[in-house]
Amino acid sequence: MLINIEDVNPGMVLVEDVVMPNGAVLVNASTELTEKLIETLKKRGIEEVQAATTEELASLDDEFDESESEETYEEEEEEESTDHHSQHHHNHHEEARPVVPNIRLLVSEDLMSANMIVEPLGAPNEVLEYDKIMEVLGQYEVTYGINEKKVSELIERWEKEKKACEIESIAQGAPPTPGKEGELEFRVKYIEDSYYCNEIKNASHYWQIAEIGVEIDRVDKGTVIAARQMGMPPVPGKNIKGELVTIDEIIREKLGLDETVEYVSEKNEIVSKACGVAYFVDGMAGVLPLDFDGSAELSLEPDMMIARIALHAPGPGGKAPSMDTIKQLLQNEKITVGVKNDALARLADSITKNQYPGESVVVAEGVRPKNGKDGKVEFLFDISSSLKPKSNPDGSVDFKNLSIVKSVAKGDELARLAPPTKGEPGKDITGRELPAEDGSPAKLPAGANTQPHPDHPEVLISGTDGNVKYDGSLVEVSEGFVVPGDIDFSTGNLNYPKSIVVNGDVKSGFSVQCGGDLQVSGTIEDAHLSVGGNILCKLGFVGQGKGLIDAKGDVNIGFLKNQQVRSRKSVSIAKEAINATIYAKNSIEIFGNPLSAAGGHLIARDSITVHTVGNNSSIRTILEVGLDFTMVEGLKKIESQIKEINESKEKLAEPIRRFQRLIKIRKKLPPKEEFLFTKLKNTLARYDQQLGELEKRKSAVEKKMRDTDNAFIKITHAAMPGTMFKIGPRYFLVKDEIIGPKTVRLIKNQFRIL
Repeated sequence: MLINIEDVNPGMVLVEDVVMPNGAVLVNASTELTEKLIETLKKRGIEEVQAATTEELASLDDEFDESESEETYEEEEEEESTDHHSQHHHNHHEEARPVVPNIRLLVSEDLMSANMIVEPLGAPNEVLEYDKIMEVLGQYEVTYGINEKKVSELIERWEKEKKACEIESIAQGAPPTPGKEGELEFRVKYIEDSYYCNEIKNASHYWQIAEIGVEIDRVDKGTVIAARQMGMPPVPGKNIKGELVTIDEIIREKLGLDETVEYVSEKNEIVSKACGVAYFVDGMAGVLPLDFDGSAELSLEPDMMIARIALHAPGPGGKAPSMDTIKQLLQNEKITVGVKNDALARLADSITKNQYPGESVVVAEGVRPKNGKDGKVEFLFDISSSLKPKSNPDGSVDFKNLSIVKSVAKGDELARLAPPTKGEPGKDITGRELPAEDGSPAKLPAGANTQPHPDHPEVLISGTDGNVKYDGSLVEVSEGFVVPGDIDFSTGNLNYPKSIVVNGDVKSGFSVQCGGDLQVSGTIEDAHLSVGGNILCKLGFVGQGKGLIDAKGDVNIGFLKNQQVRSRKSVSIAKEAINATIYAKNSIEIFGNPLSAAGGHLIARDSITVHTVGNNSSIRTILEVGLDFTMVEGLKKIESQIKEINESKEKLAEPIRRFQRLIKIRKKLPPKEEFLFTKLKNTLARYDQQLGELEKRKSAVEKKMRDTDNAFIKITHAAMPGTMFKIGPRYFLVKDEIIGPKTVRLIKNQFRIL
């Protein structure tokens, strides 16, 4: 029954298939219509359908049953037919034919691709089949480039999701291929890297780029470096309808030629117009000019004193350098002096053997001028200032043969001048003369109590009896004092502004003060010695701990026991130091073997060197470096001054407070009291200023008096338990014997025994 779509109601059943204008079945017959399906039919532009209600279908079935009863059937078949119709009346939707969802095809304008869209209609039994997909493709005449894999993918997605989906490029045409111009085939090795191309451009000879790291061929004028090959014609393609798609395009390679090559069109060849190396970079072809001959290179020192020749090997097909070329190079530079013919002969031999030295060869060398030597002073006495003892064959040392006071008599020769020498002129390799300077005469180092010899002015003699000394610039003779025996009750205490020599001992309870050096041949007991220079005691400094040596120079002693030594330079002890206190601004060195130091406290700014320190009884022996004791003394003086000023300030505090109370009461002081008050305030202000300056000095001294960066303790044999190392503020107590040689340092504030 043909019914207008507007009159169709839900529950009706389609009697015939609903067909789209393009022939595709939209909804199959026997499908029960729902509100959603009716709405879909309206959107698809369907105006009428063949449909009936359930009652109408039932009456049609009854008529069919009556017509069926007139036929002759078996009883079982009639019952089966009756049951079938009964089932049909109650389950129309279960026996309905499968419904095909809406299938659309979107074809590109150039017919090179097509996308397929599948949309559900809302029917309960919609099925997407391969044949229906192919049927729709056929309706659009799509026969080429169908992607079977995507067809299967579309069916699989539909079965899983049953919702609208789109598959792109379900059919894809084959685009046409443009033609291609014939490639450029090079007949020689060529440069194709711009970096190497620039390197060769900056060279003139093959040897300059021989080790550039890329293979090259020599190209001569007229060489065919490249030729154009046959090209490829265009290849047509096909669209999705299987129709041919043609193209006329031909891809042409970018090609430029520089002035070093030419293109021969009749042969399609590129020919070189120069000798060099072929290149093809960024579409540009050409030849980089290069000389393949070997060469000789002459180099001259700026002062024209040396000429060198560097030989360079020829490249492929090149000529070797000739000796005539080398000689012409020398002639061009007018090189005539110091030509080394043997070197030139060796170069000629190398060229013959095709061997080229890697380094340049000196072929000419001028004569350098020799300046005269300056005159000098020859000293006729030992000017050595070192008081370090000499080592004996058994490893021990002693001061017995050492002397720091050198006695001379009036008229003794002290120094002699050696005259200067004349200079010798030279010549550079071009023959230009080079002047030389004569040496300068030396001057006699005449100091106090010395004079030139009356008959030989180049000789310095002593003007008096005394002790001779060289201070680094002048020789002087001082009137020394010699004590033939001991310093005791027979001599009393000594105070002499120059050097003193004591041939005996310095007994306990006596003192010696001298402005120069002090040399004692015997022993120093519990005595006090203050020396402006160096001290040499050939035997020992021993006693009950009441003795003191205080020297501005070096202190050198045979051995030391229970005493104190203070040196503004260094201390050297030939044997051992027992229970001694030693201060040295620079270093302490004790040569005793097997024992160097046991007990006591040794302090030096720079270093302490001992053979063995400590003993088997674990006696406490302190070795301290990195501390300048002279600054410690200076710090104590500063602290004493600070204390004294603070005490003075406290004495002023009460009078100032009394005047301040009077001002509060009277408002104004009488003139005399006002003067005293002002004077007190000024004094207090001066004290505060002095305190500020002293505190700055104290801070500066505290920073400088410790220097641990370069300080060290050196143990040449052993350090026994009980020994304590101190560097700056850090301590290290030796608990187990340390076997030397070892060096103790403070590195990153940690002890290191190296």
